[in-house]
Amino acid sequence: MMGSTIVLFAQEPAKEGSLGKMEDFISLKRPNGRHVGSYFKGSKIDFQHVNGQRISGFIESMRNDSVFVRQWQVQTYMTSLGTTRVDTAGYYIHKLHYQEIFSIFPMKKESFRYVRNGSIFMIGAGGYALLNIINGAYLDEPIDAPANLRSLGTAVGVFAGGFILNRLYKSKQRKGKQYKIVYVKMTDK
Repeated sequence: MMGSTIVLFAQEPAKEGSLGKMEDFISLKRPNGRHVGSYFKGSKIDFQHVNGQRISGFIESMRNDSVFVRQWQVQTYMTSLGTTRVDTAGYYIHKLHYQEIFSIFPMKKESFRYVRNGSIFMIGAGGYALLNIINGAYLDEPIDAPANLRSLGTAVGVFAGGFILNRLYKSKQRKGKQYKIVYVKMTDK
């Protein structure tokens, strides 16, 4: 009895259709053909539809040049105790042709973005200058003392450097048709 059970389970993967098949997927490429990312069934995708709507969700399936994206509807509601909670109210599956995707925003992690865009320098320098002025007023020290002016000048310089970084910073979020979207068909159907 035990031997026939093992044989039964050993034959199960050999059945037609139970072997792992690759499904269709979307490949995101730069105009020069360099690969940026791939989106499969179950992948998280964030894109802009041709009508301007931004859709973020998980790919439910892909077949016949169509993409099905599940977008969760998350809402805040009031509890009986008067507090608020966030919960998933439902979901909607967007059914669209892959050419209806105007732009895909690739999921790239930006490390130290707050340093690169200069905001941390502006916040730090502004806080230091404000603290310097408040302490000077509390201790009855003149603001135009040479040591105090040197500290305030340094704070203004750091703030100006952060402001320049903020103006030069380019976000990784690409707008428009910066990438080429390619539908890769892997199934015979």
